[in-house]
Order: sequence, then C-alpha cells, then structure tokens
Amino acid sequence: MKRDPALELWRSVAPWALGAGGVGFVTAVGVGLDASAELAAFLYLSVVAVVSLGGRWSPSIFVSLLAASCLDFFFTQPLFSFQISLSQDIAAVVALTATGLVICSLASRARESREELEASKSQLQLIVDTIPAPVWTSLPDGTLQYLNRRWLDDLGISQEAASRYIQVHPDDLARLLEARTTAFATGNPFDHEVRLQRANGQYRWALLRASPLRDDSGKIVRWYGISTDIDDLKRVELALSERASLLELTHDSVFVRDLEDVILYWNRAAEQCYGWKREEAIGQSSHVLLQTGFPEPLEEIRSKLLRTGRWDGELLHRTRDGRLLTVASRWSLQQDDQARPVAILETNNDVTPRRRAEDDLRRAQGELARVGRALTIGEMAASIAHEVNQPLSAIVNNVNACVRWLAGDAPNLDEAREAVRRIARDAIRASDIVKRIRGLLKRGDGERARVDLNEAIREVVALAQSEIRRSEVALRMDLAPDLPPVLGDRVQLQQVVLNLIVNGVEAMSSVEDRPRELFVGTQRGEADPVRVTVRDSGSGFDAESKGRIFDAFYTTKPGGMGMGLSISRAIVESHGGRLTAERNDGPGATFSFTLSQEAELPPT
Repeated sequence: MKRDPALELWRSVAPWALGAGGVGFVTAVGVGLDASAELAAFLYLSVVAVVSLGGRWSPSIFVSLLAASCLDFFFTQPLFSFQISLSQDIAAVVALTATGLVICSLASRARESREELEASKSQLQLIVDTIPAPVWTSLPDGTLQYLNRRWLDDLGISQEAASRYIQVHPDDLARLLEARTTAFATGNPFDHEVRLQRANGQYRWALLRASPLRDDSGKIVRWYGISTDIDDLKRVELALSERASLLELTHDSVFVRDLEDVILYWNRAAEQCYGWKREEAIGQSSHVLLQTGFPEPLEEIRSKLLRTGRWDGELLHRTRDGRLLTVASRWSLQQDDQARPVAILETNNDVTPRRRAEDDLRRAQGELARVGRALTIGEMAASIAHEVNQPLSAIVNNVNACVRWLAGDAPNLDEAREAVRRIARDAIRASDIVKRIRGLLKRGDGERARVDLNEAIREVVALAQSEIRRSEVALRMDLAPDLPPVLGDRVQLQQVVLNLIVNGVEAMSSVEDRPRELFVGTQRGEADPVRVTVRDSGSGFDAESKGRIFDAFYTTKPGGMGMGLSISRAIVESHGGRLTAERNDGPGATFSFTLSQEAELPPT
C-alpha cells in the first residue's frame, strides 16, 4: 500500500510536538498558579507518561529531560536557575527519565505484540480464505458469524451480507432447520445434505458438516463448519438410480458402489441372490459383505477399470446363508461432467449351476477318455501280452542258465553274473511296459505340466511296437530335435498319439498290394509352434466321411465304437489346439494336431 509522505511526517513530528507543548503548557499553568514543586513534578510526569505511550524512545527521553529542566528552573529553589547538584534535582531527572523509559518499553512491547497478533490474524485469514472448500463459523445460537472467501465467491455475496443471507432450497429448508436445532440443543456434531443457491442463481447440492468448540467448562462458544460440493455425485447417483431402476425386473444382480467400494444402490435381484435386504446392504463395503474372491489382484482390476472404463470376469461371492456362488461380473466406471470417476456400476449373473454342469461334463469326459484308453489297450491286448511275454521269457531262460552255471563242480561265476544282469535288464523292460499301461489307464482329472512331446511319443511307440510288427507295418519316425516343451496333460496327449497310431495301423490291415507304411513326426512351425503328424498308407476316407469323422459314435471300422477320434479332438481342443484330418495325394490319410508351447491354457 502506498503511504502518504505528509502523514508519515506528521506521525514522526507529533510525539515531539506533543511533548514540548505539554511541558510548555504545564510550565505556564504552574508558574501562573504558583504551583508547588511536587504538583509540577506530578504534572510533568503525566506528560512524560503520555508521550512515552507512543513507544518511541527519542521523544520520550527528550520530554523527560525537558520536563526535568523546567522543574528545576521554574519550581525548585532557587528559582530561575539550573542547579542539579542537589539530590532532589538528580532524583527528579532520574525519576522522570526512568518513568519515560519504562512506559516506552512497555508500550513498545505492546505495539509489537499487537503487530504480531495482527500478522497472525492476517496469516490465519489468508489460510482460511485459500482453503479449497467453503468454511464458516457461527455463534452458539446458530447465528452465522463468518464465511471464508471461497464460500463468499460461490454464493456471490459479501461478508456483511453473509449473516443474513444464505439461500437454501425451499424443499430442504425445513429438514436443515430441524437438523441444526437438534445439533445445537444436544451439542453433537452434525452433517446434512442441502441445496444452496450460487452466484449464478442455480442450486447445487452441498454436504454441511459442523462441530462445536467448547471452553474449559464444556460450554459451547462457537461452531465451526465446512461445506463440500456433492452436486456431481448426487447427479450421478440419481442417474444411476434411474438407470438401475430399469433393471429391477432383470434376473441379474445390479448394485452401484462408490470408489471406496461402499454400496450406494442394491436392486431387487441382488436381494434375492445374496439374501441381504437393500437397507442392510447400502452403506456396506461390497467386497467385505460378499467376501469376494478375485481371479487376479484387486489392484490390477482397478487399474484396468480406470484405464478402460470396463472390466469383466468371474468372481466368487458368499451369500448371507453361507453358500458360495460363481458369478459372471461386469463393472462399468461412471463419470461426472468433467470425466472424473465417481462410482462403479456392477452387474452380476449367477453362473454357479452352469459351472457345476461344466465340471460334471469335464469329469464325464475324463471318465469317457479313460474308457477310451481302456478300449484301445484292450484292442492291443494280444500285442501287449506278446510284448510283456518277451522280457518274461528272457528272464526265465536267463534264470535257468544261471542255475546251470552255478550247479557245476566248478561254478562259472562270470557267466552267472552276466545272466543276472540280463535278468535285471529284462525285468526293468517288463516293468516299464506295465507302467505305461497303468499310466494310460489311470483315473483322475489330469495334471498340466511341461511335456516333452518327443519323449512322450517314443513311450507310446514302444508300447505299440508289437502291434505294429504283428500288422507288418513299417514305422518311420522323424522327431524335430529342437521341439519346445508344451504345457499339458502327458497321459491325455499320449492317448491322442496312441489313438492315431492304432487307427493308422487298423486302416492298413486290408492293404495287400502296397507296402504298409506309418509315419509319425513332429515339427516346429511359426503360426503353430508345435505340430504332431501321423500319416498312413491305408484305405483313407471319402469326402462324405471327412465331415463326420470326428463325430461321436461315427466309425468306418467293423466293430468300432466311433469314440477314439472324438475323444482325441476333445483332448486337443481342451489344450488350446486343433486336430485335423486330410486325405493324402496318394493312398491313406494324414492326421495332425497343433499345440502352443507353454502358453496359458483355457481352464479344464
């Protein structure tokens, strides 16, 4: 602020002029009235005190010395002469000067305290005015005392008019007065939602909160309050409620929750699905109330929701009576006019019966696959028996030979040891064959793990080797050396390969005029990282059969059940792959299936 030089000059000169004038006036009056030295000293002391109240040292000292001089010259014997050697003259000078200095010091401190107080008040005023929310205070009886700058600007009124003018919507006035009256009577904090008129004449929803300030005796001396603009939230709530009301007739559970997961709306279908009434659910945390189980971390779900505005997936919810539900959930982020997220609309569809049916179907498919493996093994029973009989016969022969070499007068220990080694080797061979058969016939849901397809195929070929030789089939294998592992069920994948090998061998059983050749190979491609191919030189199939070859119970073999290829396709598709059949350019057919290398598989 620009200061007036004339005013500043007057403020500087005024204490000097006042002091000199006061001393002169007291001197003139005292001399005229022939006042005593004591009375004159008292009057001079009064002038010094008045000048010292200004808190300035120079004028105070000047007036003190001037008063002491006038007292000595005009009122102390001998009159009209300066003699300050006497003790009383010295005492007068000290008393006047000391009084002036003390009063000046006190006045200076008082002025500094007053300035600090004014500075603190200005700083506090600045802080309150810059708070990004309307703040107000009122007297204990509710009389409005102060509004900060933010609220004055919103309302478009002055501080002077604030005590008599805050326009509340007529429909909200009675409820506000009732809430305030109750709060002021009980002394309890209160909060209330009302519509307040703004400077542009429009009404906006606001949440008023207030708490009392009490003195040491507990008496309320002032109320402090704050107003929060909730108009955007109220509009969104209204819009969502109107939208959700249209869904009251749907069978889907619909509820609205804020960004803190507090339920704001709960439709009738949600009441029927979860068991909680609307008034019981509203205000509760949805994830706590429903004991939600998430398919991924909640932070990642929130991040995707805020980024894209939508999320969908399956959740686990617990009902009021303790039942566990699987729901297909869809979340939609709701925003205000400024595109700020304010709420979440959640729609849930109970898919528990469907999931149970799918689980039952998977178990039935697994059991059917096991039966299919058993049938395949049954068809190969003669070959498997021959395959097992070979190491068993070798074991018997080696045992007899070992007995002979040990029974002589001079036992041949070297030959006996070699026979025992051959016995152990053949026993392991027989055990491996039995293990493969048991593995293919085992019951269970299967385990997904890293599978080396080349190794799995070699095991299947070893199991089917006798059947291949008995059928006079020439087997050729070409397994890619750099084949990456796949993620899957080893036994199920081996069943697919075994089914395709057995089908190929049986397809060539009637071939007499050309070689019976079976090819088993693996390849690593680009679009389909891993491919398994089984090609035969049998009778093949016609165009009509190609469209039905993977159908359940469809077969071209006498006595066949038509389940092998159907089961094989279901297994491959459950692993995220694809099984195909093509007629060769020459005789026979080619079956192949593709798998992804260690990719994330669909649920089984």
